[in-house]
Amino acid sequence: MFCLKAMRHGRALLRVSIDNHPQKSDYMLISVGAYVHPQNPVLHQGSSINFSVVGSDDQASGHWHSVNESVIVLHTQSGQAEAVGEGSTQVSFESSNVKLRTTVTVLPGSTLVVDAPKEMLTNVPFPSQGFSFSVKFSDTNDDINTVGSSKGAPYDCRVDPPFVGYAKPWIDLDTGNSFCLFFPYSPEHLVRTIPKLKDMKPYIYVSINASMKEHSHVSGSASALFVGGFSIMQMGKVID
Repeated sequence: MFCLKAMRHGRALLRVSIDNHPQKSDYMLISVGAYVHPQNPVLHQGSSINFSVVGSDDQASGHWHSVNESVIVLHTQSGQAEAVGEGSTQVSFESSNVKLRTTVTVLPGSTLVVDAPKEMLTNVPFPSQGFSFSVKFSDTNDDINTVGSSKGAPYDCRVDPPFVGYAKPWIDLDTGNSFCLFFPYSPEHLVRTIPKLKDMKPYIYVSINASMKEHSHVSGSASALFVGGFSIMQMGKVID
């Protein structure tokens, strides 16, 4: 167990080693201060994502911008983005106090389309059945259950940011429809695992990502607003 203290804005590469042995080391890149979430995403044409700013209270007064709108189209106020063309571009956020950016890559070809549920995502009360994000192919009539692995769901699901909860694949055997089930961690779990700082916000955007096990380049994601009890560490304070 070790603790880190954020001294100023920037990035640092942390190395953890056993007996200072380079071959028994692991590395982690740590960012301090505000940043665009998610960082450097890879999308497929036709998918959507919601960008947000972590570590700053100025998001309401700032605006979003896409350098190349033939690749990414952005809503200037909300950060909701749609991948409309193949290529790479930068997405930026500017306010009176911060200027942030990240690179977005859009890939062509077959994709998985992930759709968020209509109901609000929350862990209060705790959803014992999880939240269902539908998963399907964007450009074929193939059923996902007939493609890929012969045992179990042929795709994986993951949550970003991962501290909010976990996701697992599920196929409705009666209808053949495929889903990623999102299970947020309970407020009690988050209180124990995430450090408590000063400020509180009752929401965060969560992305659910699905990718084929045998063809990991075939993937898709959807973002949704999560409202509940949780904490996010940033420089000098915590958002809840």
